[in-house]
Amino acid sequence: MSFLQCLLKRIVATLVLLLMSGCAALTTHPQPLTSQQRFQHWLPAEALASAPVQGSVVVRWNDYAVPFVTAEYDDDLPFALGLVHGHLRWGQMELLRHVAQGRVSALGGPISMLKTLDHGLRMLDLCASGEASWQTMLPESRRWLERFASGINFYIDQQLATNSPLPAELRSLSIEPAPFTRSDLMCINRLVAADLSWAVYLRYLKRAEEPGWQQAFNDMLKRRNSNSATFENPDDPALATLIRQLSKSGSNSLVVSGSKSASGAAMIASDPHVGLSLPNFWLLAGWRSPSYQAVGMMIPAVPIIGVGRNRDIAWGGTNMRGISSHLVDVSQLAPEQIQTLRHSIERRAWWDTSVDIRQTPHGPILTDLNYFEPSQQPFTVALDWVGRHGSDEIGAFLQVARAANWQQFRQAFSGYRVSAMNMLYADREGNIGLVPAYGQPILKDPSKTLQLVKSSDNTIQTVLSPTQLPNPFNPAAGFIASANNKPFANPQIPFGYAFAANDRYDRLVQWMQADEPVSVALLKTLQQDTFSASAHALKTDWLARSGDLQHELVEQLSSWDGRFQHDSLGALAFHRIMTVAWLDYQATHPQHEVAKDHWKAALQQWFAELSAQQWQQRLPQWLDEYDDIVRQQDEIQQWGDWLTQPQRPLLGAIPWLGRRYRLPAYPASGGNDTLNKSGHAITLEPQTVNYGASSRHISDLSSLDTNWFVLHGGQDGWLMSEHLADQTELWRLGDYMQLPLSDDGVEKAYRRYRWQLTPPDSQ
Repeated sequence: MSFLQCLLKRIVATLVLLLMSGCAALTTHPQPLTSQQRFQHWLPAEALASAPVQGSVVVRWNDYAVPFVTAEYDDDLPFALGLVHGHLRWGQMELLRHVAQGRVSALGGPISMLKTLDHGLRMLDLCASGEASWQTMLPESRRWLERFASGINFYIDQQLATNSPLPAELRSLSIEPAPFTRSDLMCINRLVAADLSWAVYLRYLKRAEEPGWQQAFNDMLKRRNSNSATFENPDDPALATLIRQLSKSGSNSLVVSGSKSASGAAMIASDPHVGLSLPNFWLLAGWRSPSYQAVGMMIPAVPIIGVGRNRDIAWGGTNMRGISSHLVDVSQLAPEQIQTLRHSIERRAWWDTSVDIRQTPHGPILTDLNYFEPSQQPFTVALDWVGRHGSDEIGAFLQVARAANWQQFRQAFSGYRVSAMNMLYADREGNIGLVPAYGQPILKDPSKTLQLVKSSDNTIQTVLSPTQLPNPFNPAAGFIASANNKPFANPQIPFGYAFAANDRYDRLVQWMQADEPVSVALLKTLQQDTFSASAHALKTDWLARSGDLQHELVEQLSSWDGRFQHDSLGALAFHRIMTVAWLDYQATHPQHEVAKDHWKAALQQWFAELSAQQWQQRLPQWLDEYDDIVRQQDEIQQWGDWLTQPQRPLLGAIPWLGRRYRLPAYPASGGNDTLNKSGHAITLEPQTVNYGASSRHISDLSSLDTNWFVLHGGQDGWLMSEHLADQTELWRLGDYMQLPLSDDGVEKAYRRYRWQLTPPDSQ
């Protein structure tokens, strides 16, 4: 659900230019903290006894620092959740606040990329969007957010009052502690509602500065026709790469009806894909109060469960890649309709600078970013984002957390607008469904929805709510799968410009079409699956074209089963020879632009087009390059030697100084298009995984207690904490934590530590 982690990783990697010049905090070796230090002695009992709550609140912690909050009154629940977020992720939330407000240069200094980033974020004006959303929110949503902020700030106040050490992020980047206002939190909440279309717009507006951009854009649109759809229709330029990686651009989610499950109840399995760092993008928590009883995944500083379950239903989602913004040509706009605002940008250890932002009735003029070359940019366009008008996503998920059936779940999204999500549903009665949680903007001429730039007389006229879009319920197949593929085959008005390649979705369907009843064990196996059908097919084609070739490569490919396991020889051999061929393809087809997740399809088509003579001419060259790489990288024998998973916080990205924060890397399994996703570049150089599967959830709704979760890394954001990465071993072994919901289950599972909050007047 977010626009975050990889961006922060890239930002921090650049901070070394200034941190090296004066950062005393990093020169002090951080001290490891035990679980007991962090959770039993961190907040004194007298502090908890002074909490501004109406009734009793108990926070129980399990062995992996997962809290379960029980509140006597609903109003105390968000306060306690804020307290928990503050304790676990204060440093992470502070970085999110700086990013959401376009204040990254205040952390990194006079770096051109950071100024451009701040300029772009100020253009989006997420805080103004947050304020507009605040005006639309129901009183209960407002109160919930205010109490959540109170809990965060109570924690911060207690830390400052007792002169407790600050999080490493604050100390290292010289950030002064400050309370989180409701405006700050609304700003962060709009940050995680980023529109993936922004990456498309930045990419092709930049391409428009060169010949052939229109053909490249058209090629991208054509790929939509080959994408698998969940349902038939019922009636990287740098900045673009950042947005793509930091939005909810990947994930798998699957719901299975009672007719297909081993238990007879519906089931759900979700594993969001985001940027990978320590601490995790998500944190786990359970809640109970008079109106709520739920467990699931939360984003730091966002007071809702995005993926999880309650007593009656479960929910998960994937990014729809839906169009929530349009580019509007404002080149002929009258001068009086353009307002220029000057923003001052603070820069760490340097003089402030300023940027001008031109606002129009259609939104900010995006092409004013210095990312574009004014003398070559053919367009002057404004970005009209549905999200700038405000909407109540917090209220939507609060209603979801209370929903008891399909009708309530569906209705909960009536006011939801951004970002576009495929929200999957399952309930204990065995029902399943899908709500496209998406406010679809409708142009005056909807037939031009997929044009890159819209004319000033073809603007957004209305926005369809999720309940006005198709809401499939209990399909005959007995399951619904979503993996960032097209939600519907041929909607009257297109939902998005481009979707993920078919591999992950088709693999989910293949698993579900088997006769075996679906169990928790099967869903766990599915989430760890590393098979790539497209890679296996491409390997088969390559071997068939190569005939009786005598080479060690042939033996490795012939015995390879298409799985990208960390100990696989064949997976590495496949990647190397196909990357060599891919580089040849790019050199001979400079006019063809192919997205990273469609490169194998392009290669397969090219192989089919090559004559036998052309193939035999190219094959020796490919093999020579392959052999050179094998000799140069003789210590790299297996897939996990070439692709490794680092374990480091954002500060760990800083050369030399950050090494004290890094934990050992380990061999990675999975690839770009496997269910167990491990993102990497299409290159011959060894890679580390910075994007991929980040968390896993499985629930069988036959019982309140059959809920299984695991994070890549751990819960605690305090660097050097015992719980920073204590779930990594579970993750690697394919194990999970059981997070029950029943009273007895909670009492047994959450026994490690206990915080008791009581009203001050009850002492």
